[in-house]
Amino acid sequence: MIDYDSFILGRASAPSGPVPETYQIYGVRIDNTNSNPETGVIYTDDAEGMTGGSSTWDTLFPFVNIKPCLLNNPAGTVNYYLNPANYAQKADLSAADITTGADGDVMIEIPKMAYSMKTIGNYLYVKVTNNPNPLNAVDEDWCFNAHTRSAFGDKEKLYVGAYLGWTDGSTKLRSLSGKAPTATQTIGTFRARAQANGTGYDQMAFYPLTLLQCLYLIRYKNRDSQTALGRGFVDGNSAATNTGGANTRGMYYGEATGKQQMKFAGIEDFWGNLYYWIDGLFYNATRNMLTAFASFNDTGSGYTDRGQGATSDIGNYMSVSQGTSATGFIAKTVAGSDSTYFCDFASLHASRLPAFGGHFANASGAGAFRLRLALSAADVYSNLGGRLMFL
Repeated sequence: MIDYDSFILGRASAPSGPVPETYQIYGVRIDNTNSNPETGVIYTDDAEGMTGGSSTWDTLFPFVNIKPCLLNNPAGTVNYYLNPANYAQKADLSAADITTGADGDVMIEIPKMAYSMKTIGNYLYVKVTNNPNPLNAVDEDWCFNAHTRSAFGDKEKLYVGAYLGWTDGSTKLRSLSGKAPTATQTIGTFRARAQANGTGYDQMAFYPLTLLQCLYLIRYKNRDSQTALGRGFVDGNSAATNTGGANTRGMYYGEATGKQQMKFAGIEDFWGNLYYWIDGLFYNATRNMLTAFASFNDTGSGYTDRGQGATSDIGNYMSVSQGTSATGFIAKTVAGSDSTYFCDFASLHASRLPAFGGHFANASGAGAFRLRLALSAADVYSNLGGRLMFL
């Protein structure tokens, strides 16, 4: 087990001598007492002066380094990169195979970076940096949680499925275009089918999700993700839709009807279409939050205890998150609405497992902070699927 508390980056003194490179820190400060989802968020550090949702972010760390690719299975190596504007093409604009699986799984490559979440008084600070050795400051708590397996920061790249998962021959969970995403399976079944791809493969895990949520806030500076980016496939739909509907819509896409799939950081249906299971997080019988980087299971066995999340079961629109690098955007208080604070429904129930994002008919309850920590290991639903990850 990794001792998280012994790994708060930058406890050592700053190195002497000239600094060889200039690194960036992009951050936001959230006023937990301000219910307005947009005005309650301001930019900090190198993000000061930026505009939320601006395409200028495409040219800056870390967004400029986030890329779609075909990942070889089972090797976990990049076969080739894709055209961000059209996933059916390679980066050189020649034809790509994103449907058969012969060339690999369609994944999003996310470079190693540290993130920080820290709550001071009424303020939540969320930051990312490309500094490989960030110094600890009074309002920062840096970690490499999203790029960690057996030792902190031991992985240089994280790969997240560009699509909701589809089961190939009932044996492997794949990330391919033009497929009906698989649902109605337990978290354990999805885990086994993800791991069947080879060493390093799993279904989507808590800390990679936390990093993506941090990146959403930094890019859009708004806790209301459905307004800032798009509704997603969430309004009045009777069933899930096939993967690949947003292949030609760039890396970031959304609209207001609730009838089209959205994309964030190249990930289609980051929210909406289907919920998807999240591994590496369990809320136990004493209401303590347990997390892990590997060896995922249904009961939190061997996980690290991050403390009590609430004193009773909670479920409503999230107003305040737990707000630390270890506990991320798990709900702390749920006194919001679909137009205030985080604007997404969240729940926290004892002895339960999480799913994320919301499904095809969740309407305003879906979004970048929809974390439903209220499912048992035996649960199966037609609106609940999985997403492949390689780390």
